[in-house]
Amino acid sequence: MDLLDVRHLAHSALEDSSPHAHSQGQLFLVHSGLVSVVTKNQHWVMPSGCVGWVPPQMLHGATVHGDMRGTSMYFSEAFSRKKMPTELKVVRTSPLLASLLAEISEHQCHQQNPAYIAVLADVLHRLPAQTLFVPMPVDPRLLRMAQALLKQPDDETNLDGWAEKIGMSRRTLTRRFQQETGWSIGHWRQQMRLLLALEKLSAGLPVTTIALDMGYQSVSAFIKVFRQYLACTPKAWLEQSGMAAQSYLTK
Repeated sequence: MDLLDVRHLAHSALEDSSPHAHSQGQLFLVHSGLVSVVTKNQHWVMPSGCVGWVPPQMLHGATVHGDMRGTSMYFSEAFSRKKMPTELKVVRTSPLLASLLAEISEHQCHQQNPAYIAVLADVLHRLPAQTLFVPMPVDPRLLRMAQALLKQPDDETNLDGWAEKIGMSRRTLTRRFQQETGWSIGHWRQQMRLLLALEKLSAGLPVTTIALDMGYQSVSAFIKVFRQYLACTPKAWLEQSGMAAQSYLTK
């Protein structure tokens, strides 16, 4: 059997799991709230209306933000390795994907018609991956810097300051960070702040508080950057997330 289990989940805000791995592949649909997933070299966020795929044996941890409801499906290792993506992937749920997941989870139709599972795998491959993540560097010194910034996103230490802290020249720091992540440090910090802002929005924090926590000098500066990346304001993003959640919760 390709699909081994279907679980309907509900978790409270800030509930998290320690790093772990499954022998099966895991597909996770977020109905409401937001889930952060951390792997060895990436930090992802999955808002409501997104589907995440975690391949077998991939070490990962997860943290819930807001009151989360979701559906988790576990697929056999053989099927996962043969048919599903080989890397962690997060996609925005399409009408077809939503219908497939609803049929599979609510009616257990996989037992009568395995074609549903085959179509699900094909759709997951075809949908474009979301970009709500930051890559993590490998070098222990750079990783220490990245983890410190994730814990304190309003830290304004400049590159010279970080170079001194971690024992690198500024030139080596910027070059190696670019080599290991594919991103400049400036772009990485901007994206990191955006992801953390989404987590805090989902947890119900006020926009003003979030803007200051992320190190912005004003709410308007935060909203400007938010719109540049997500093409909407924080308020509109919350409304869209709420509508996505409602569409699943009323099915």
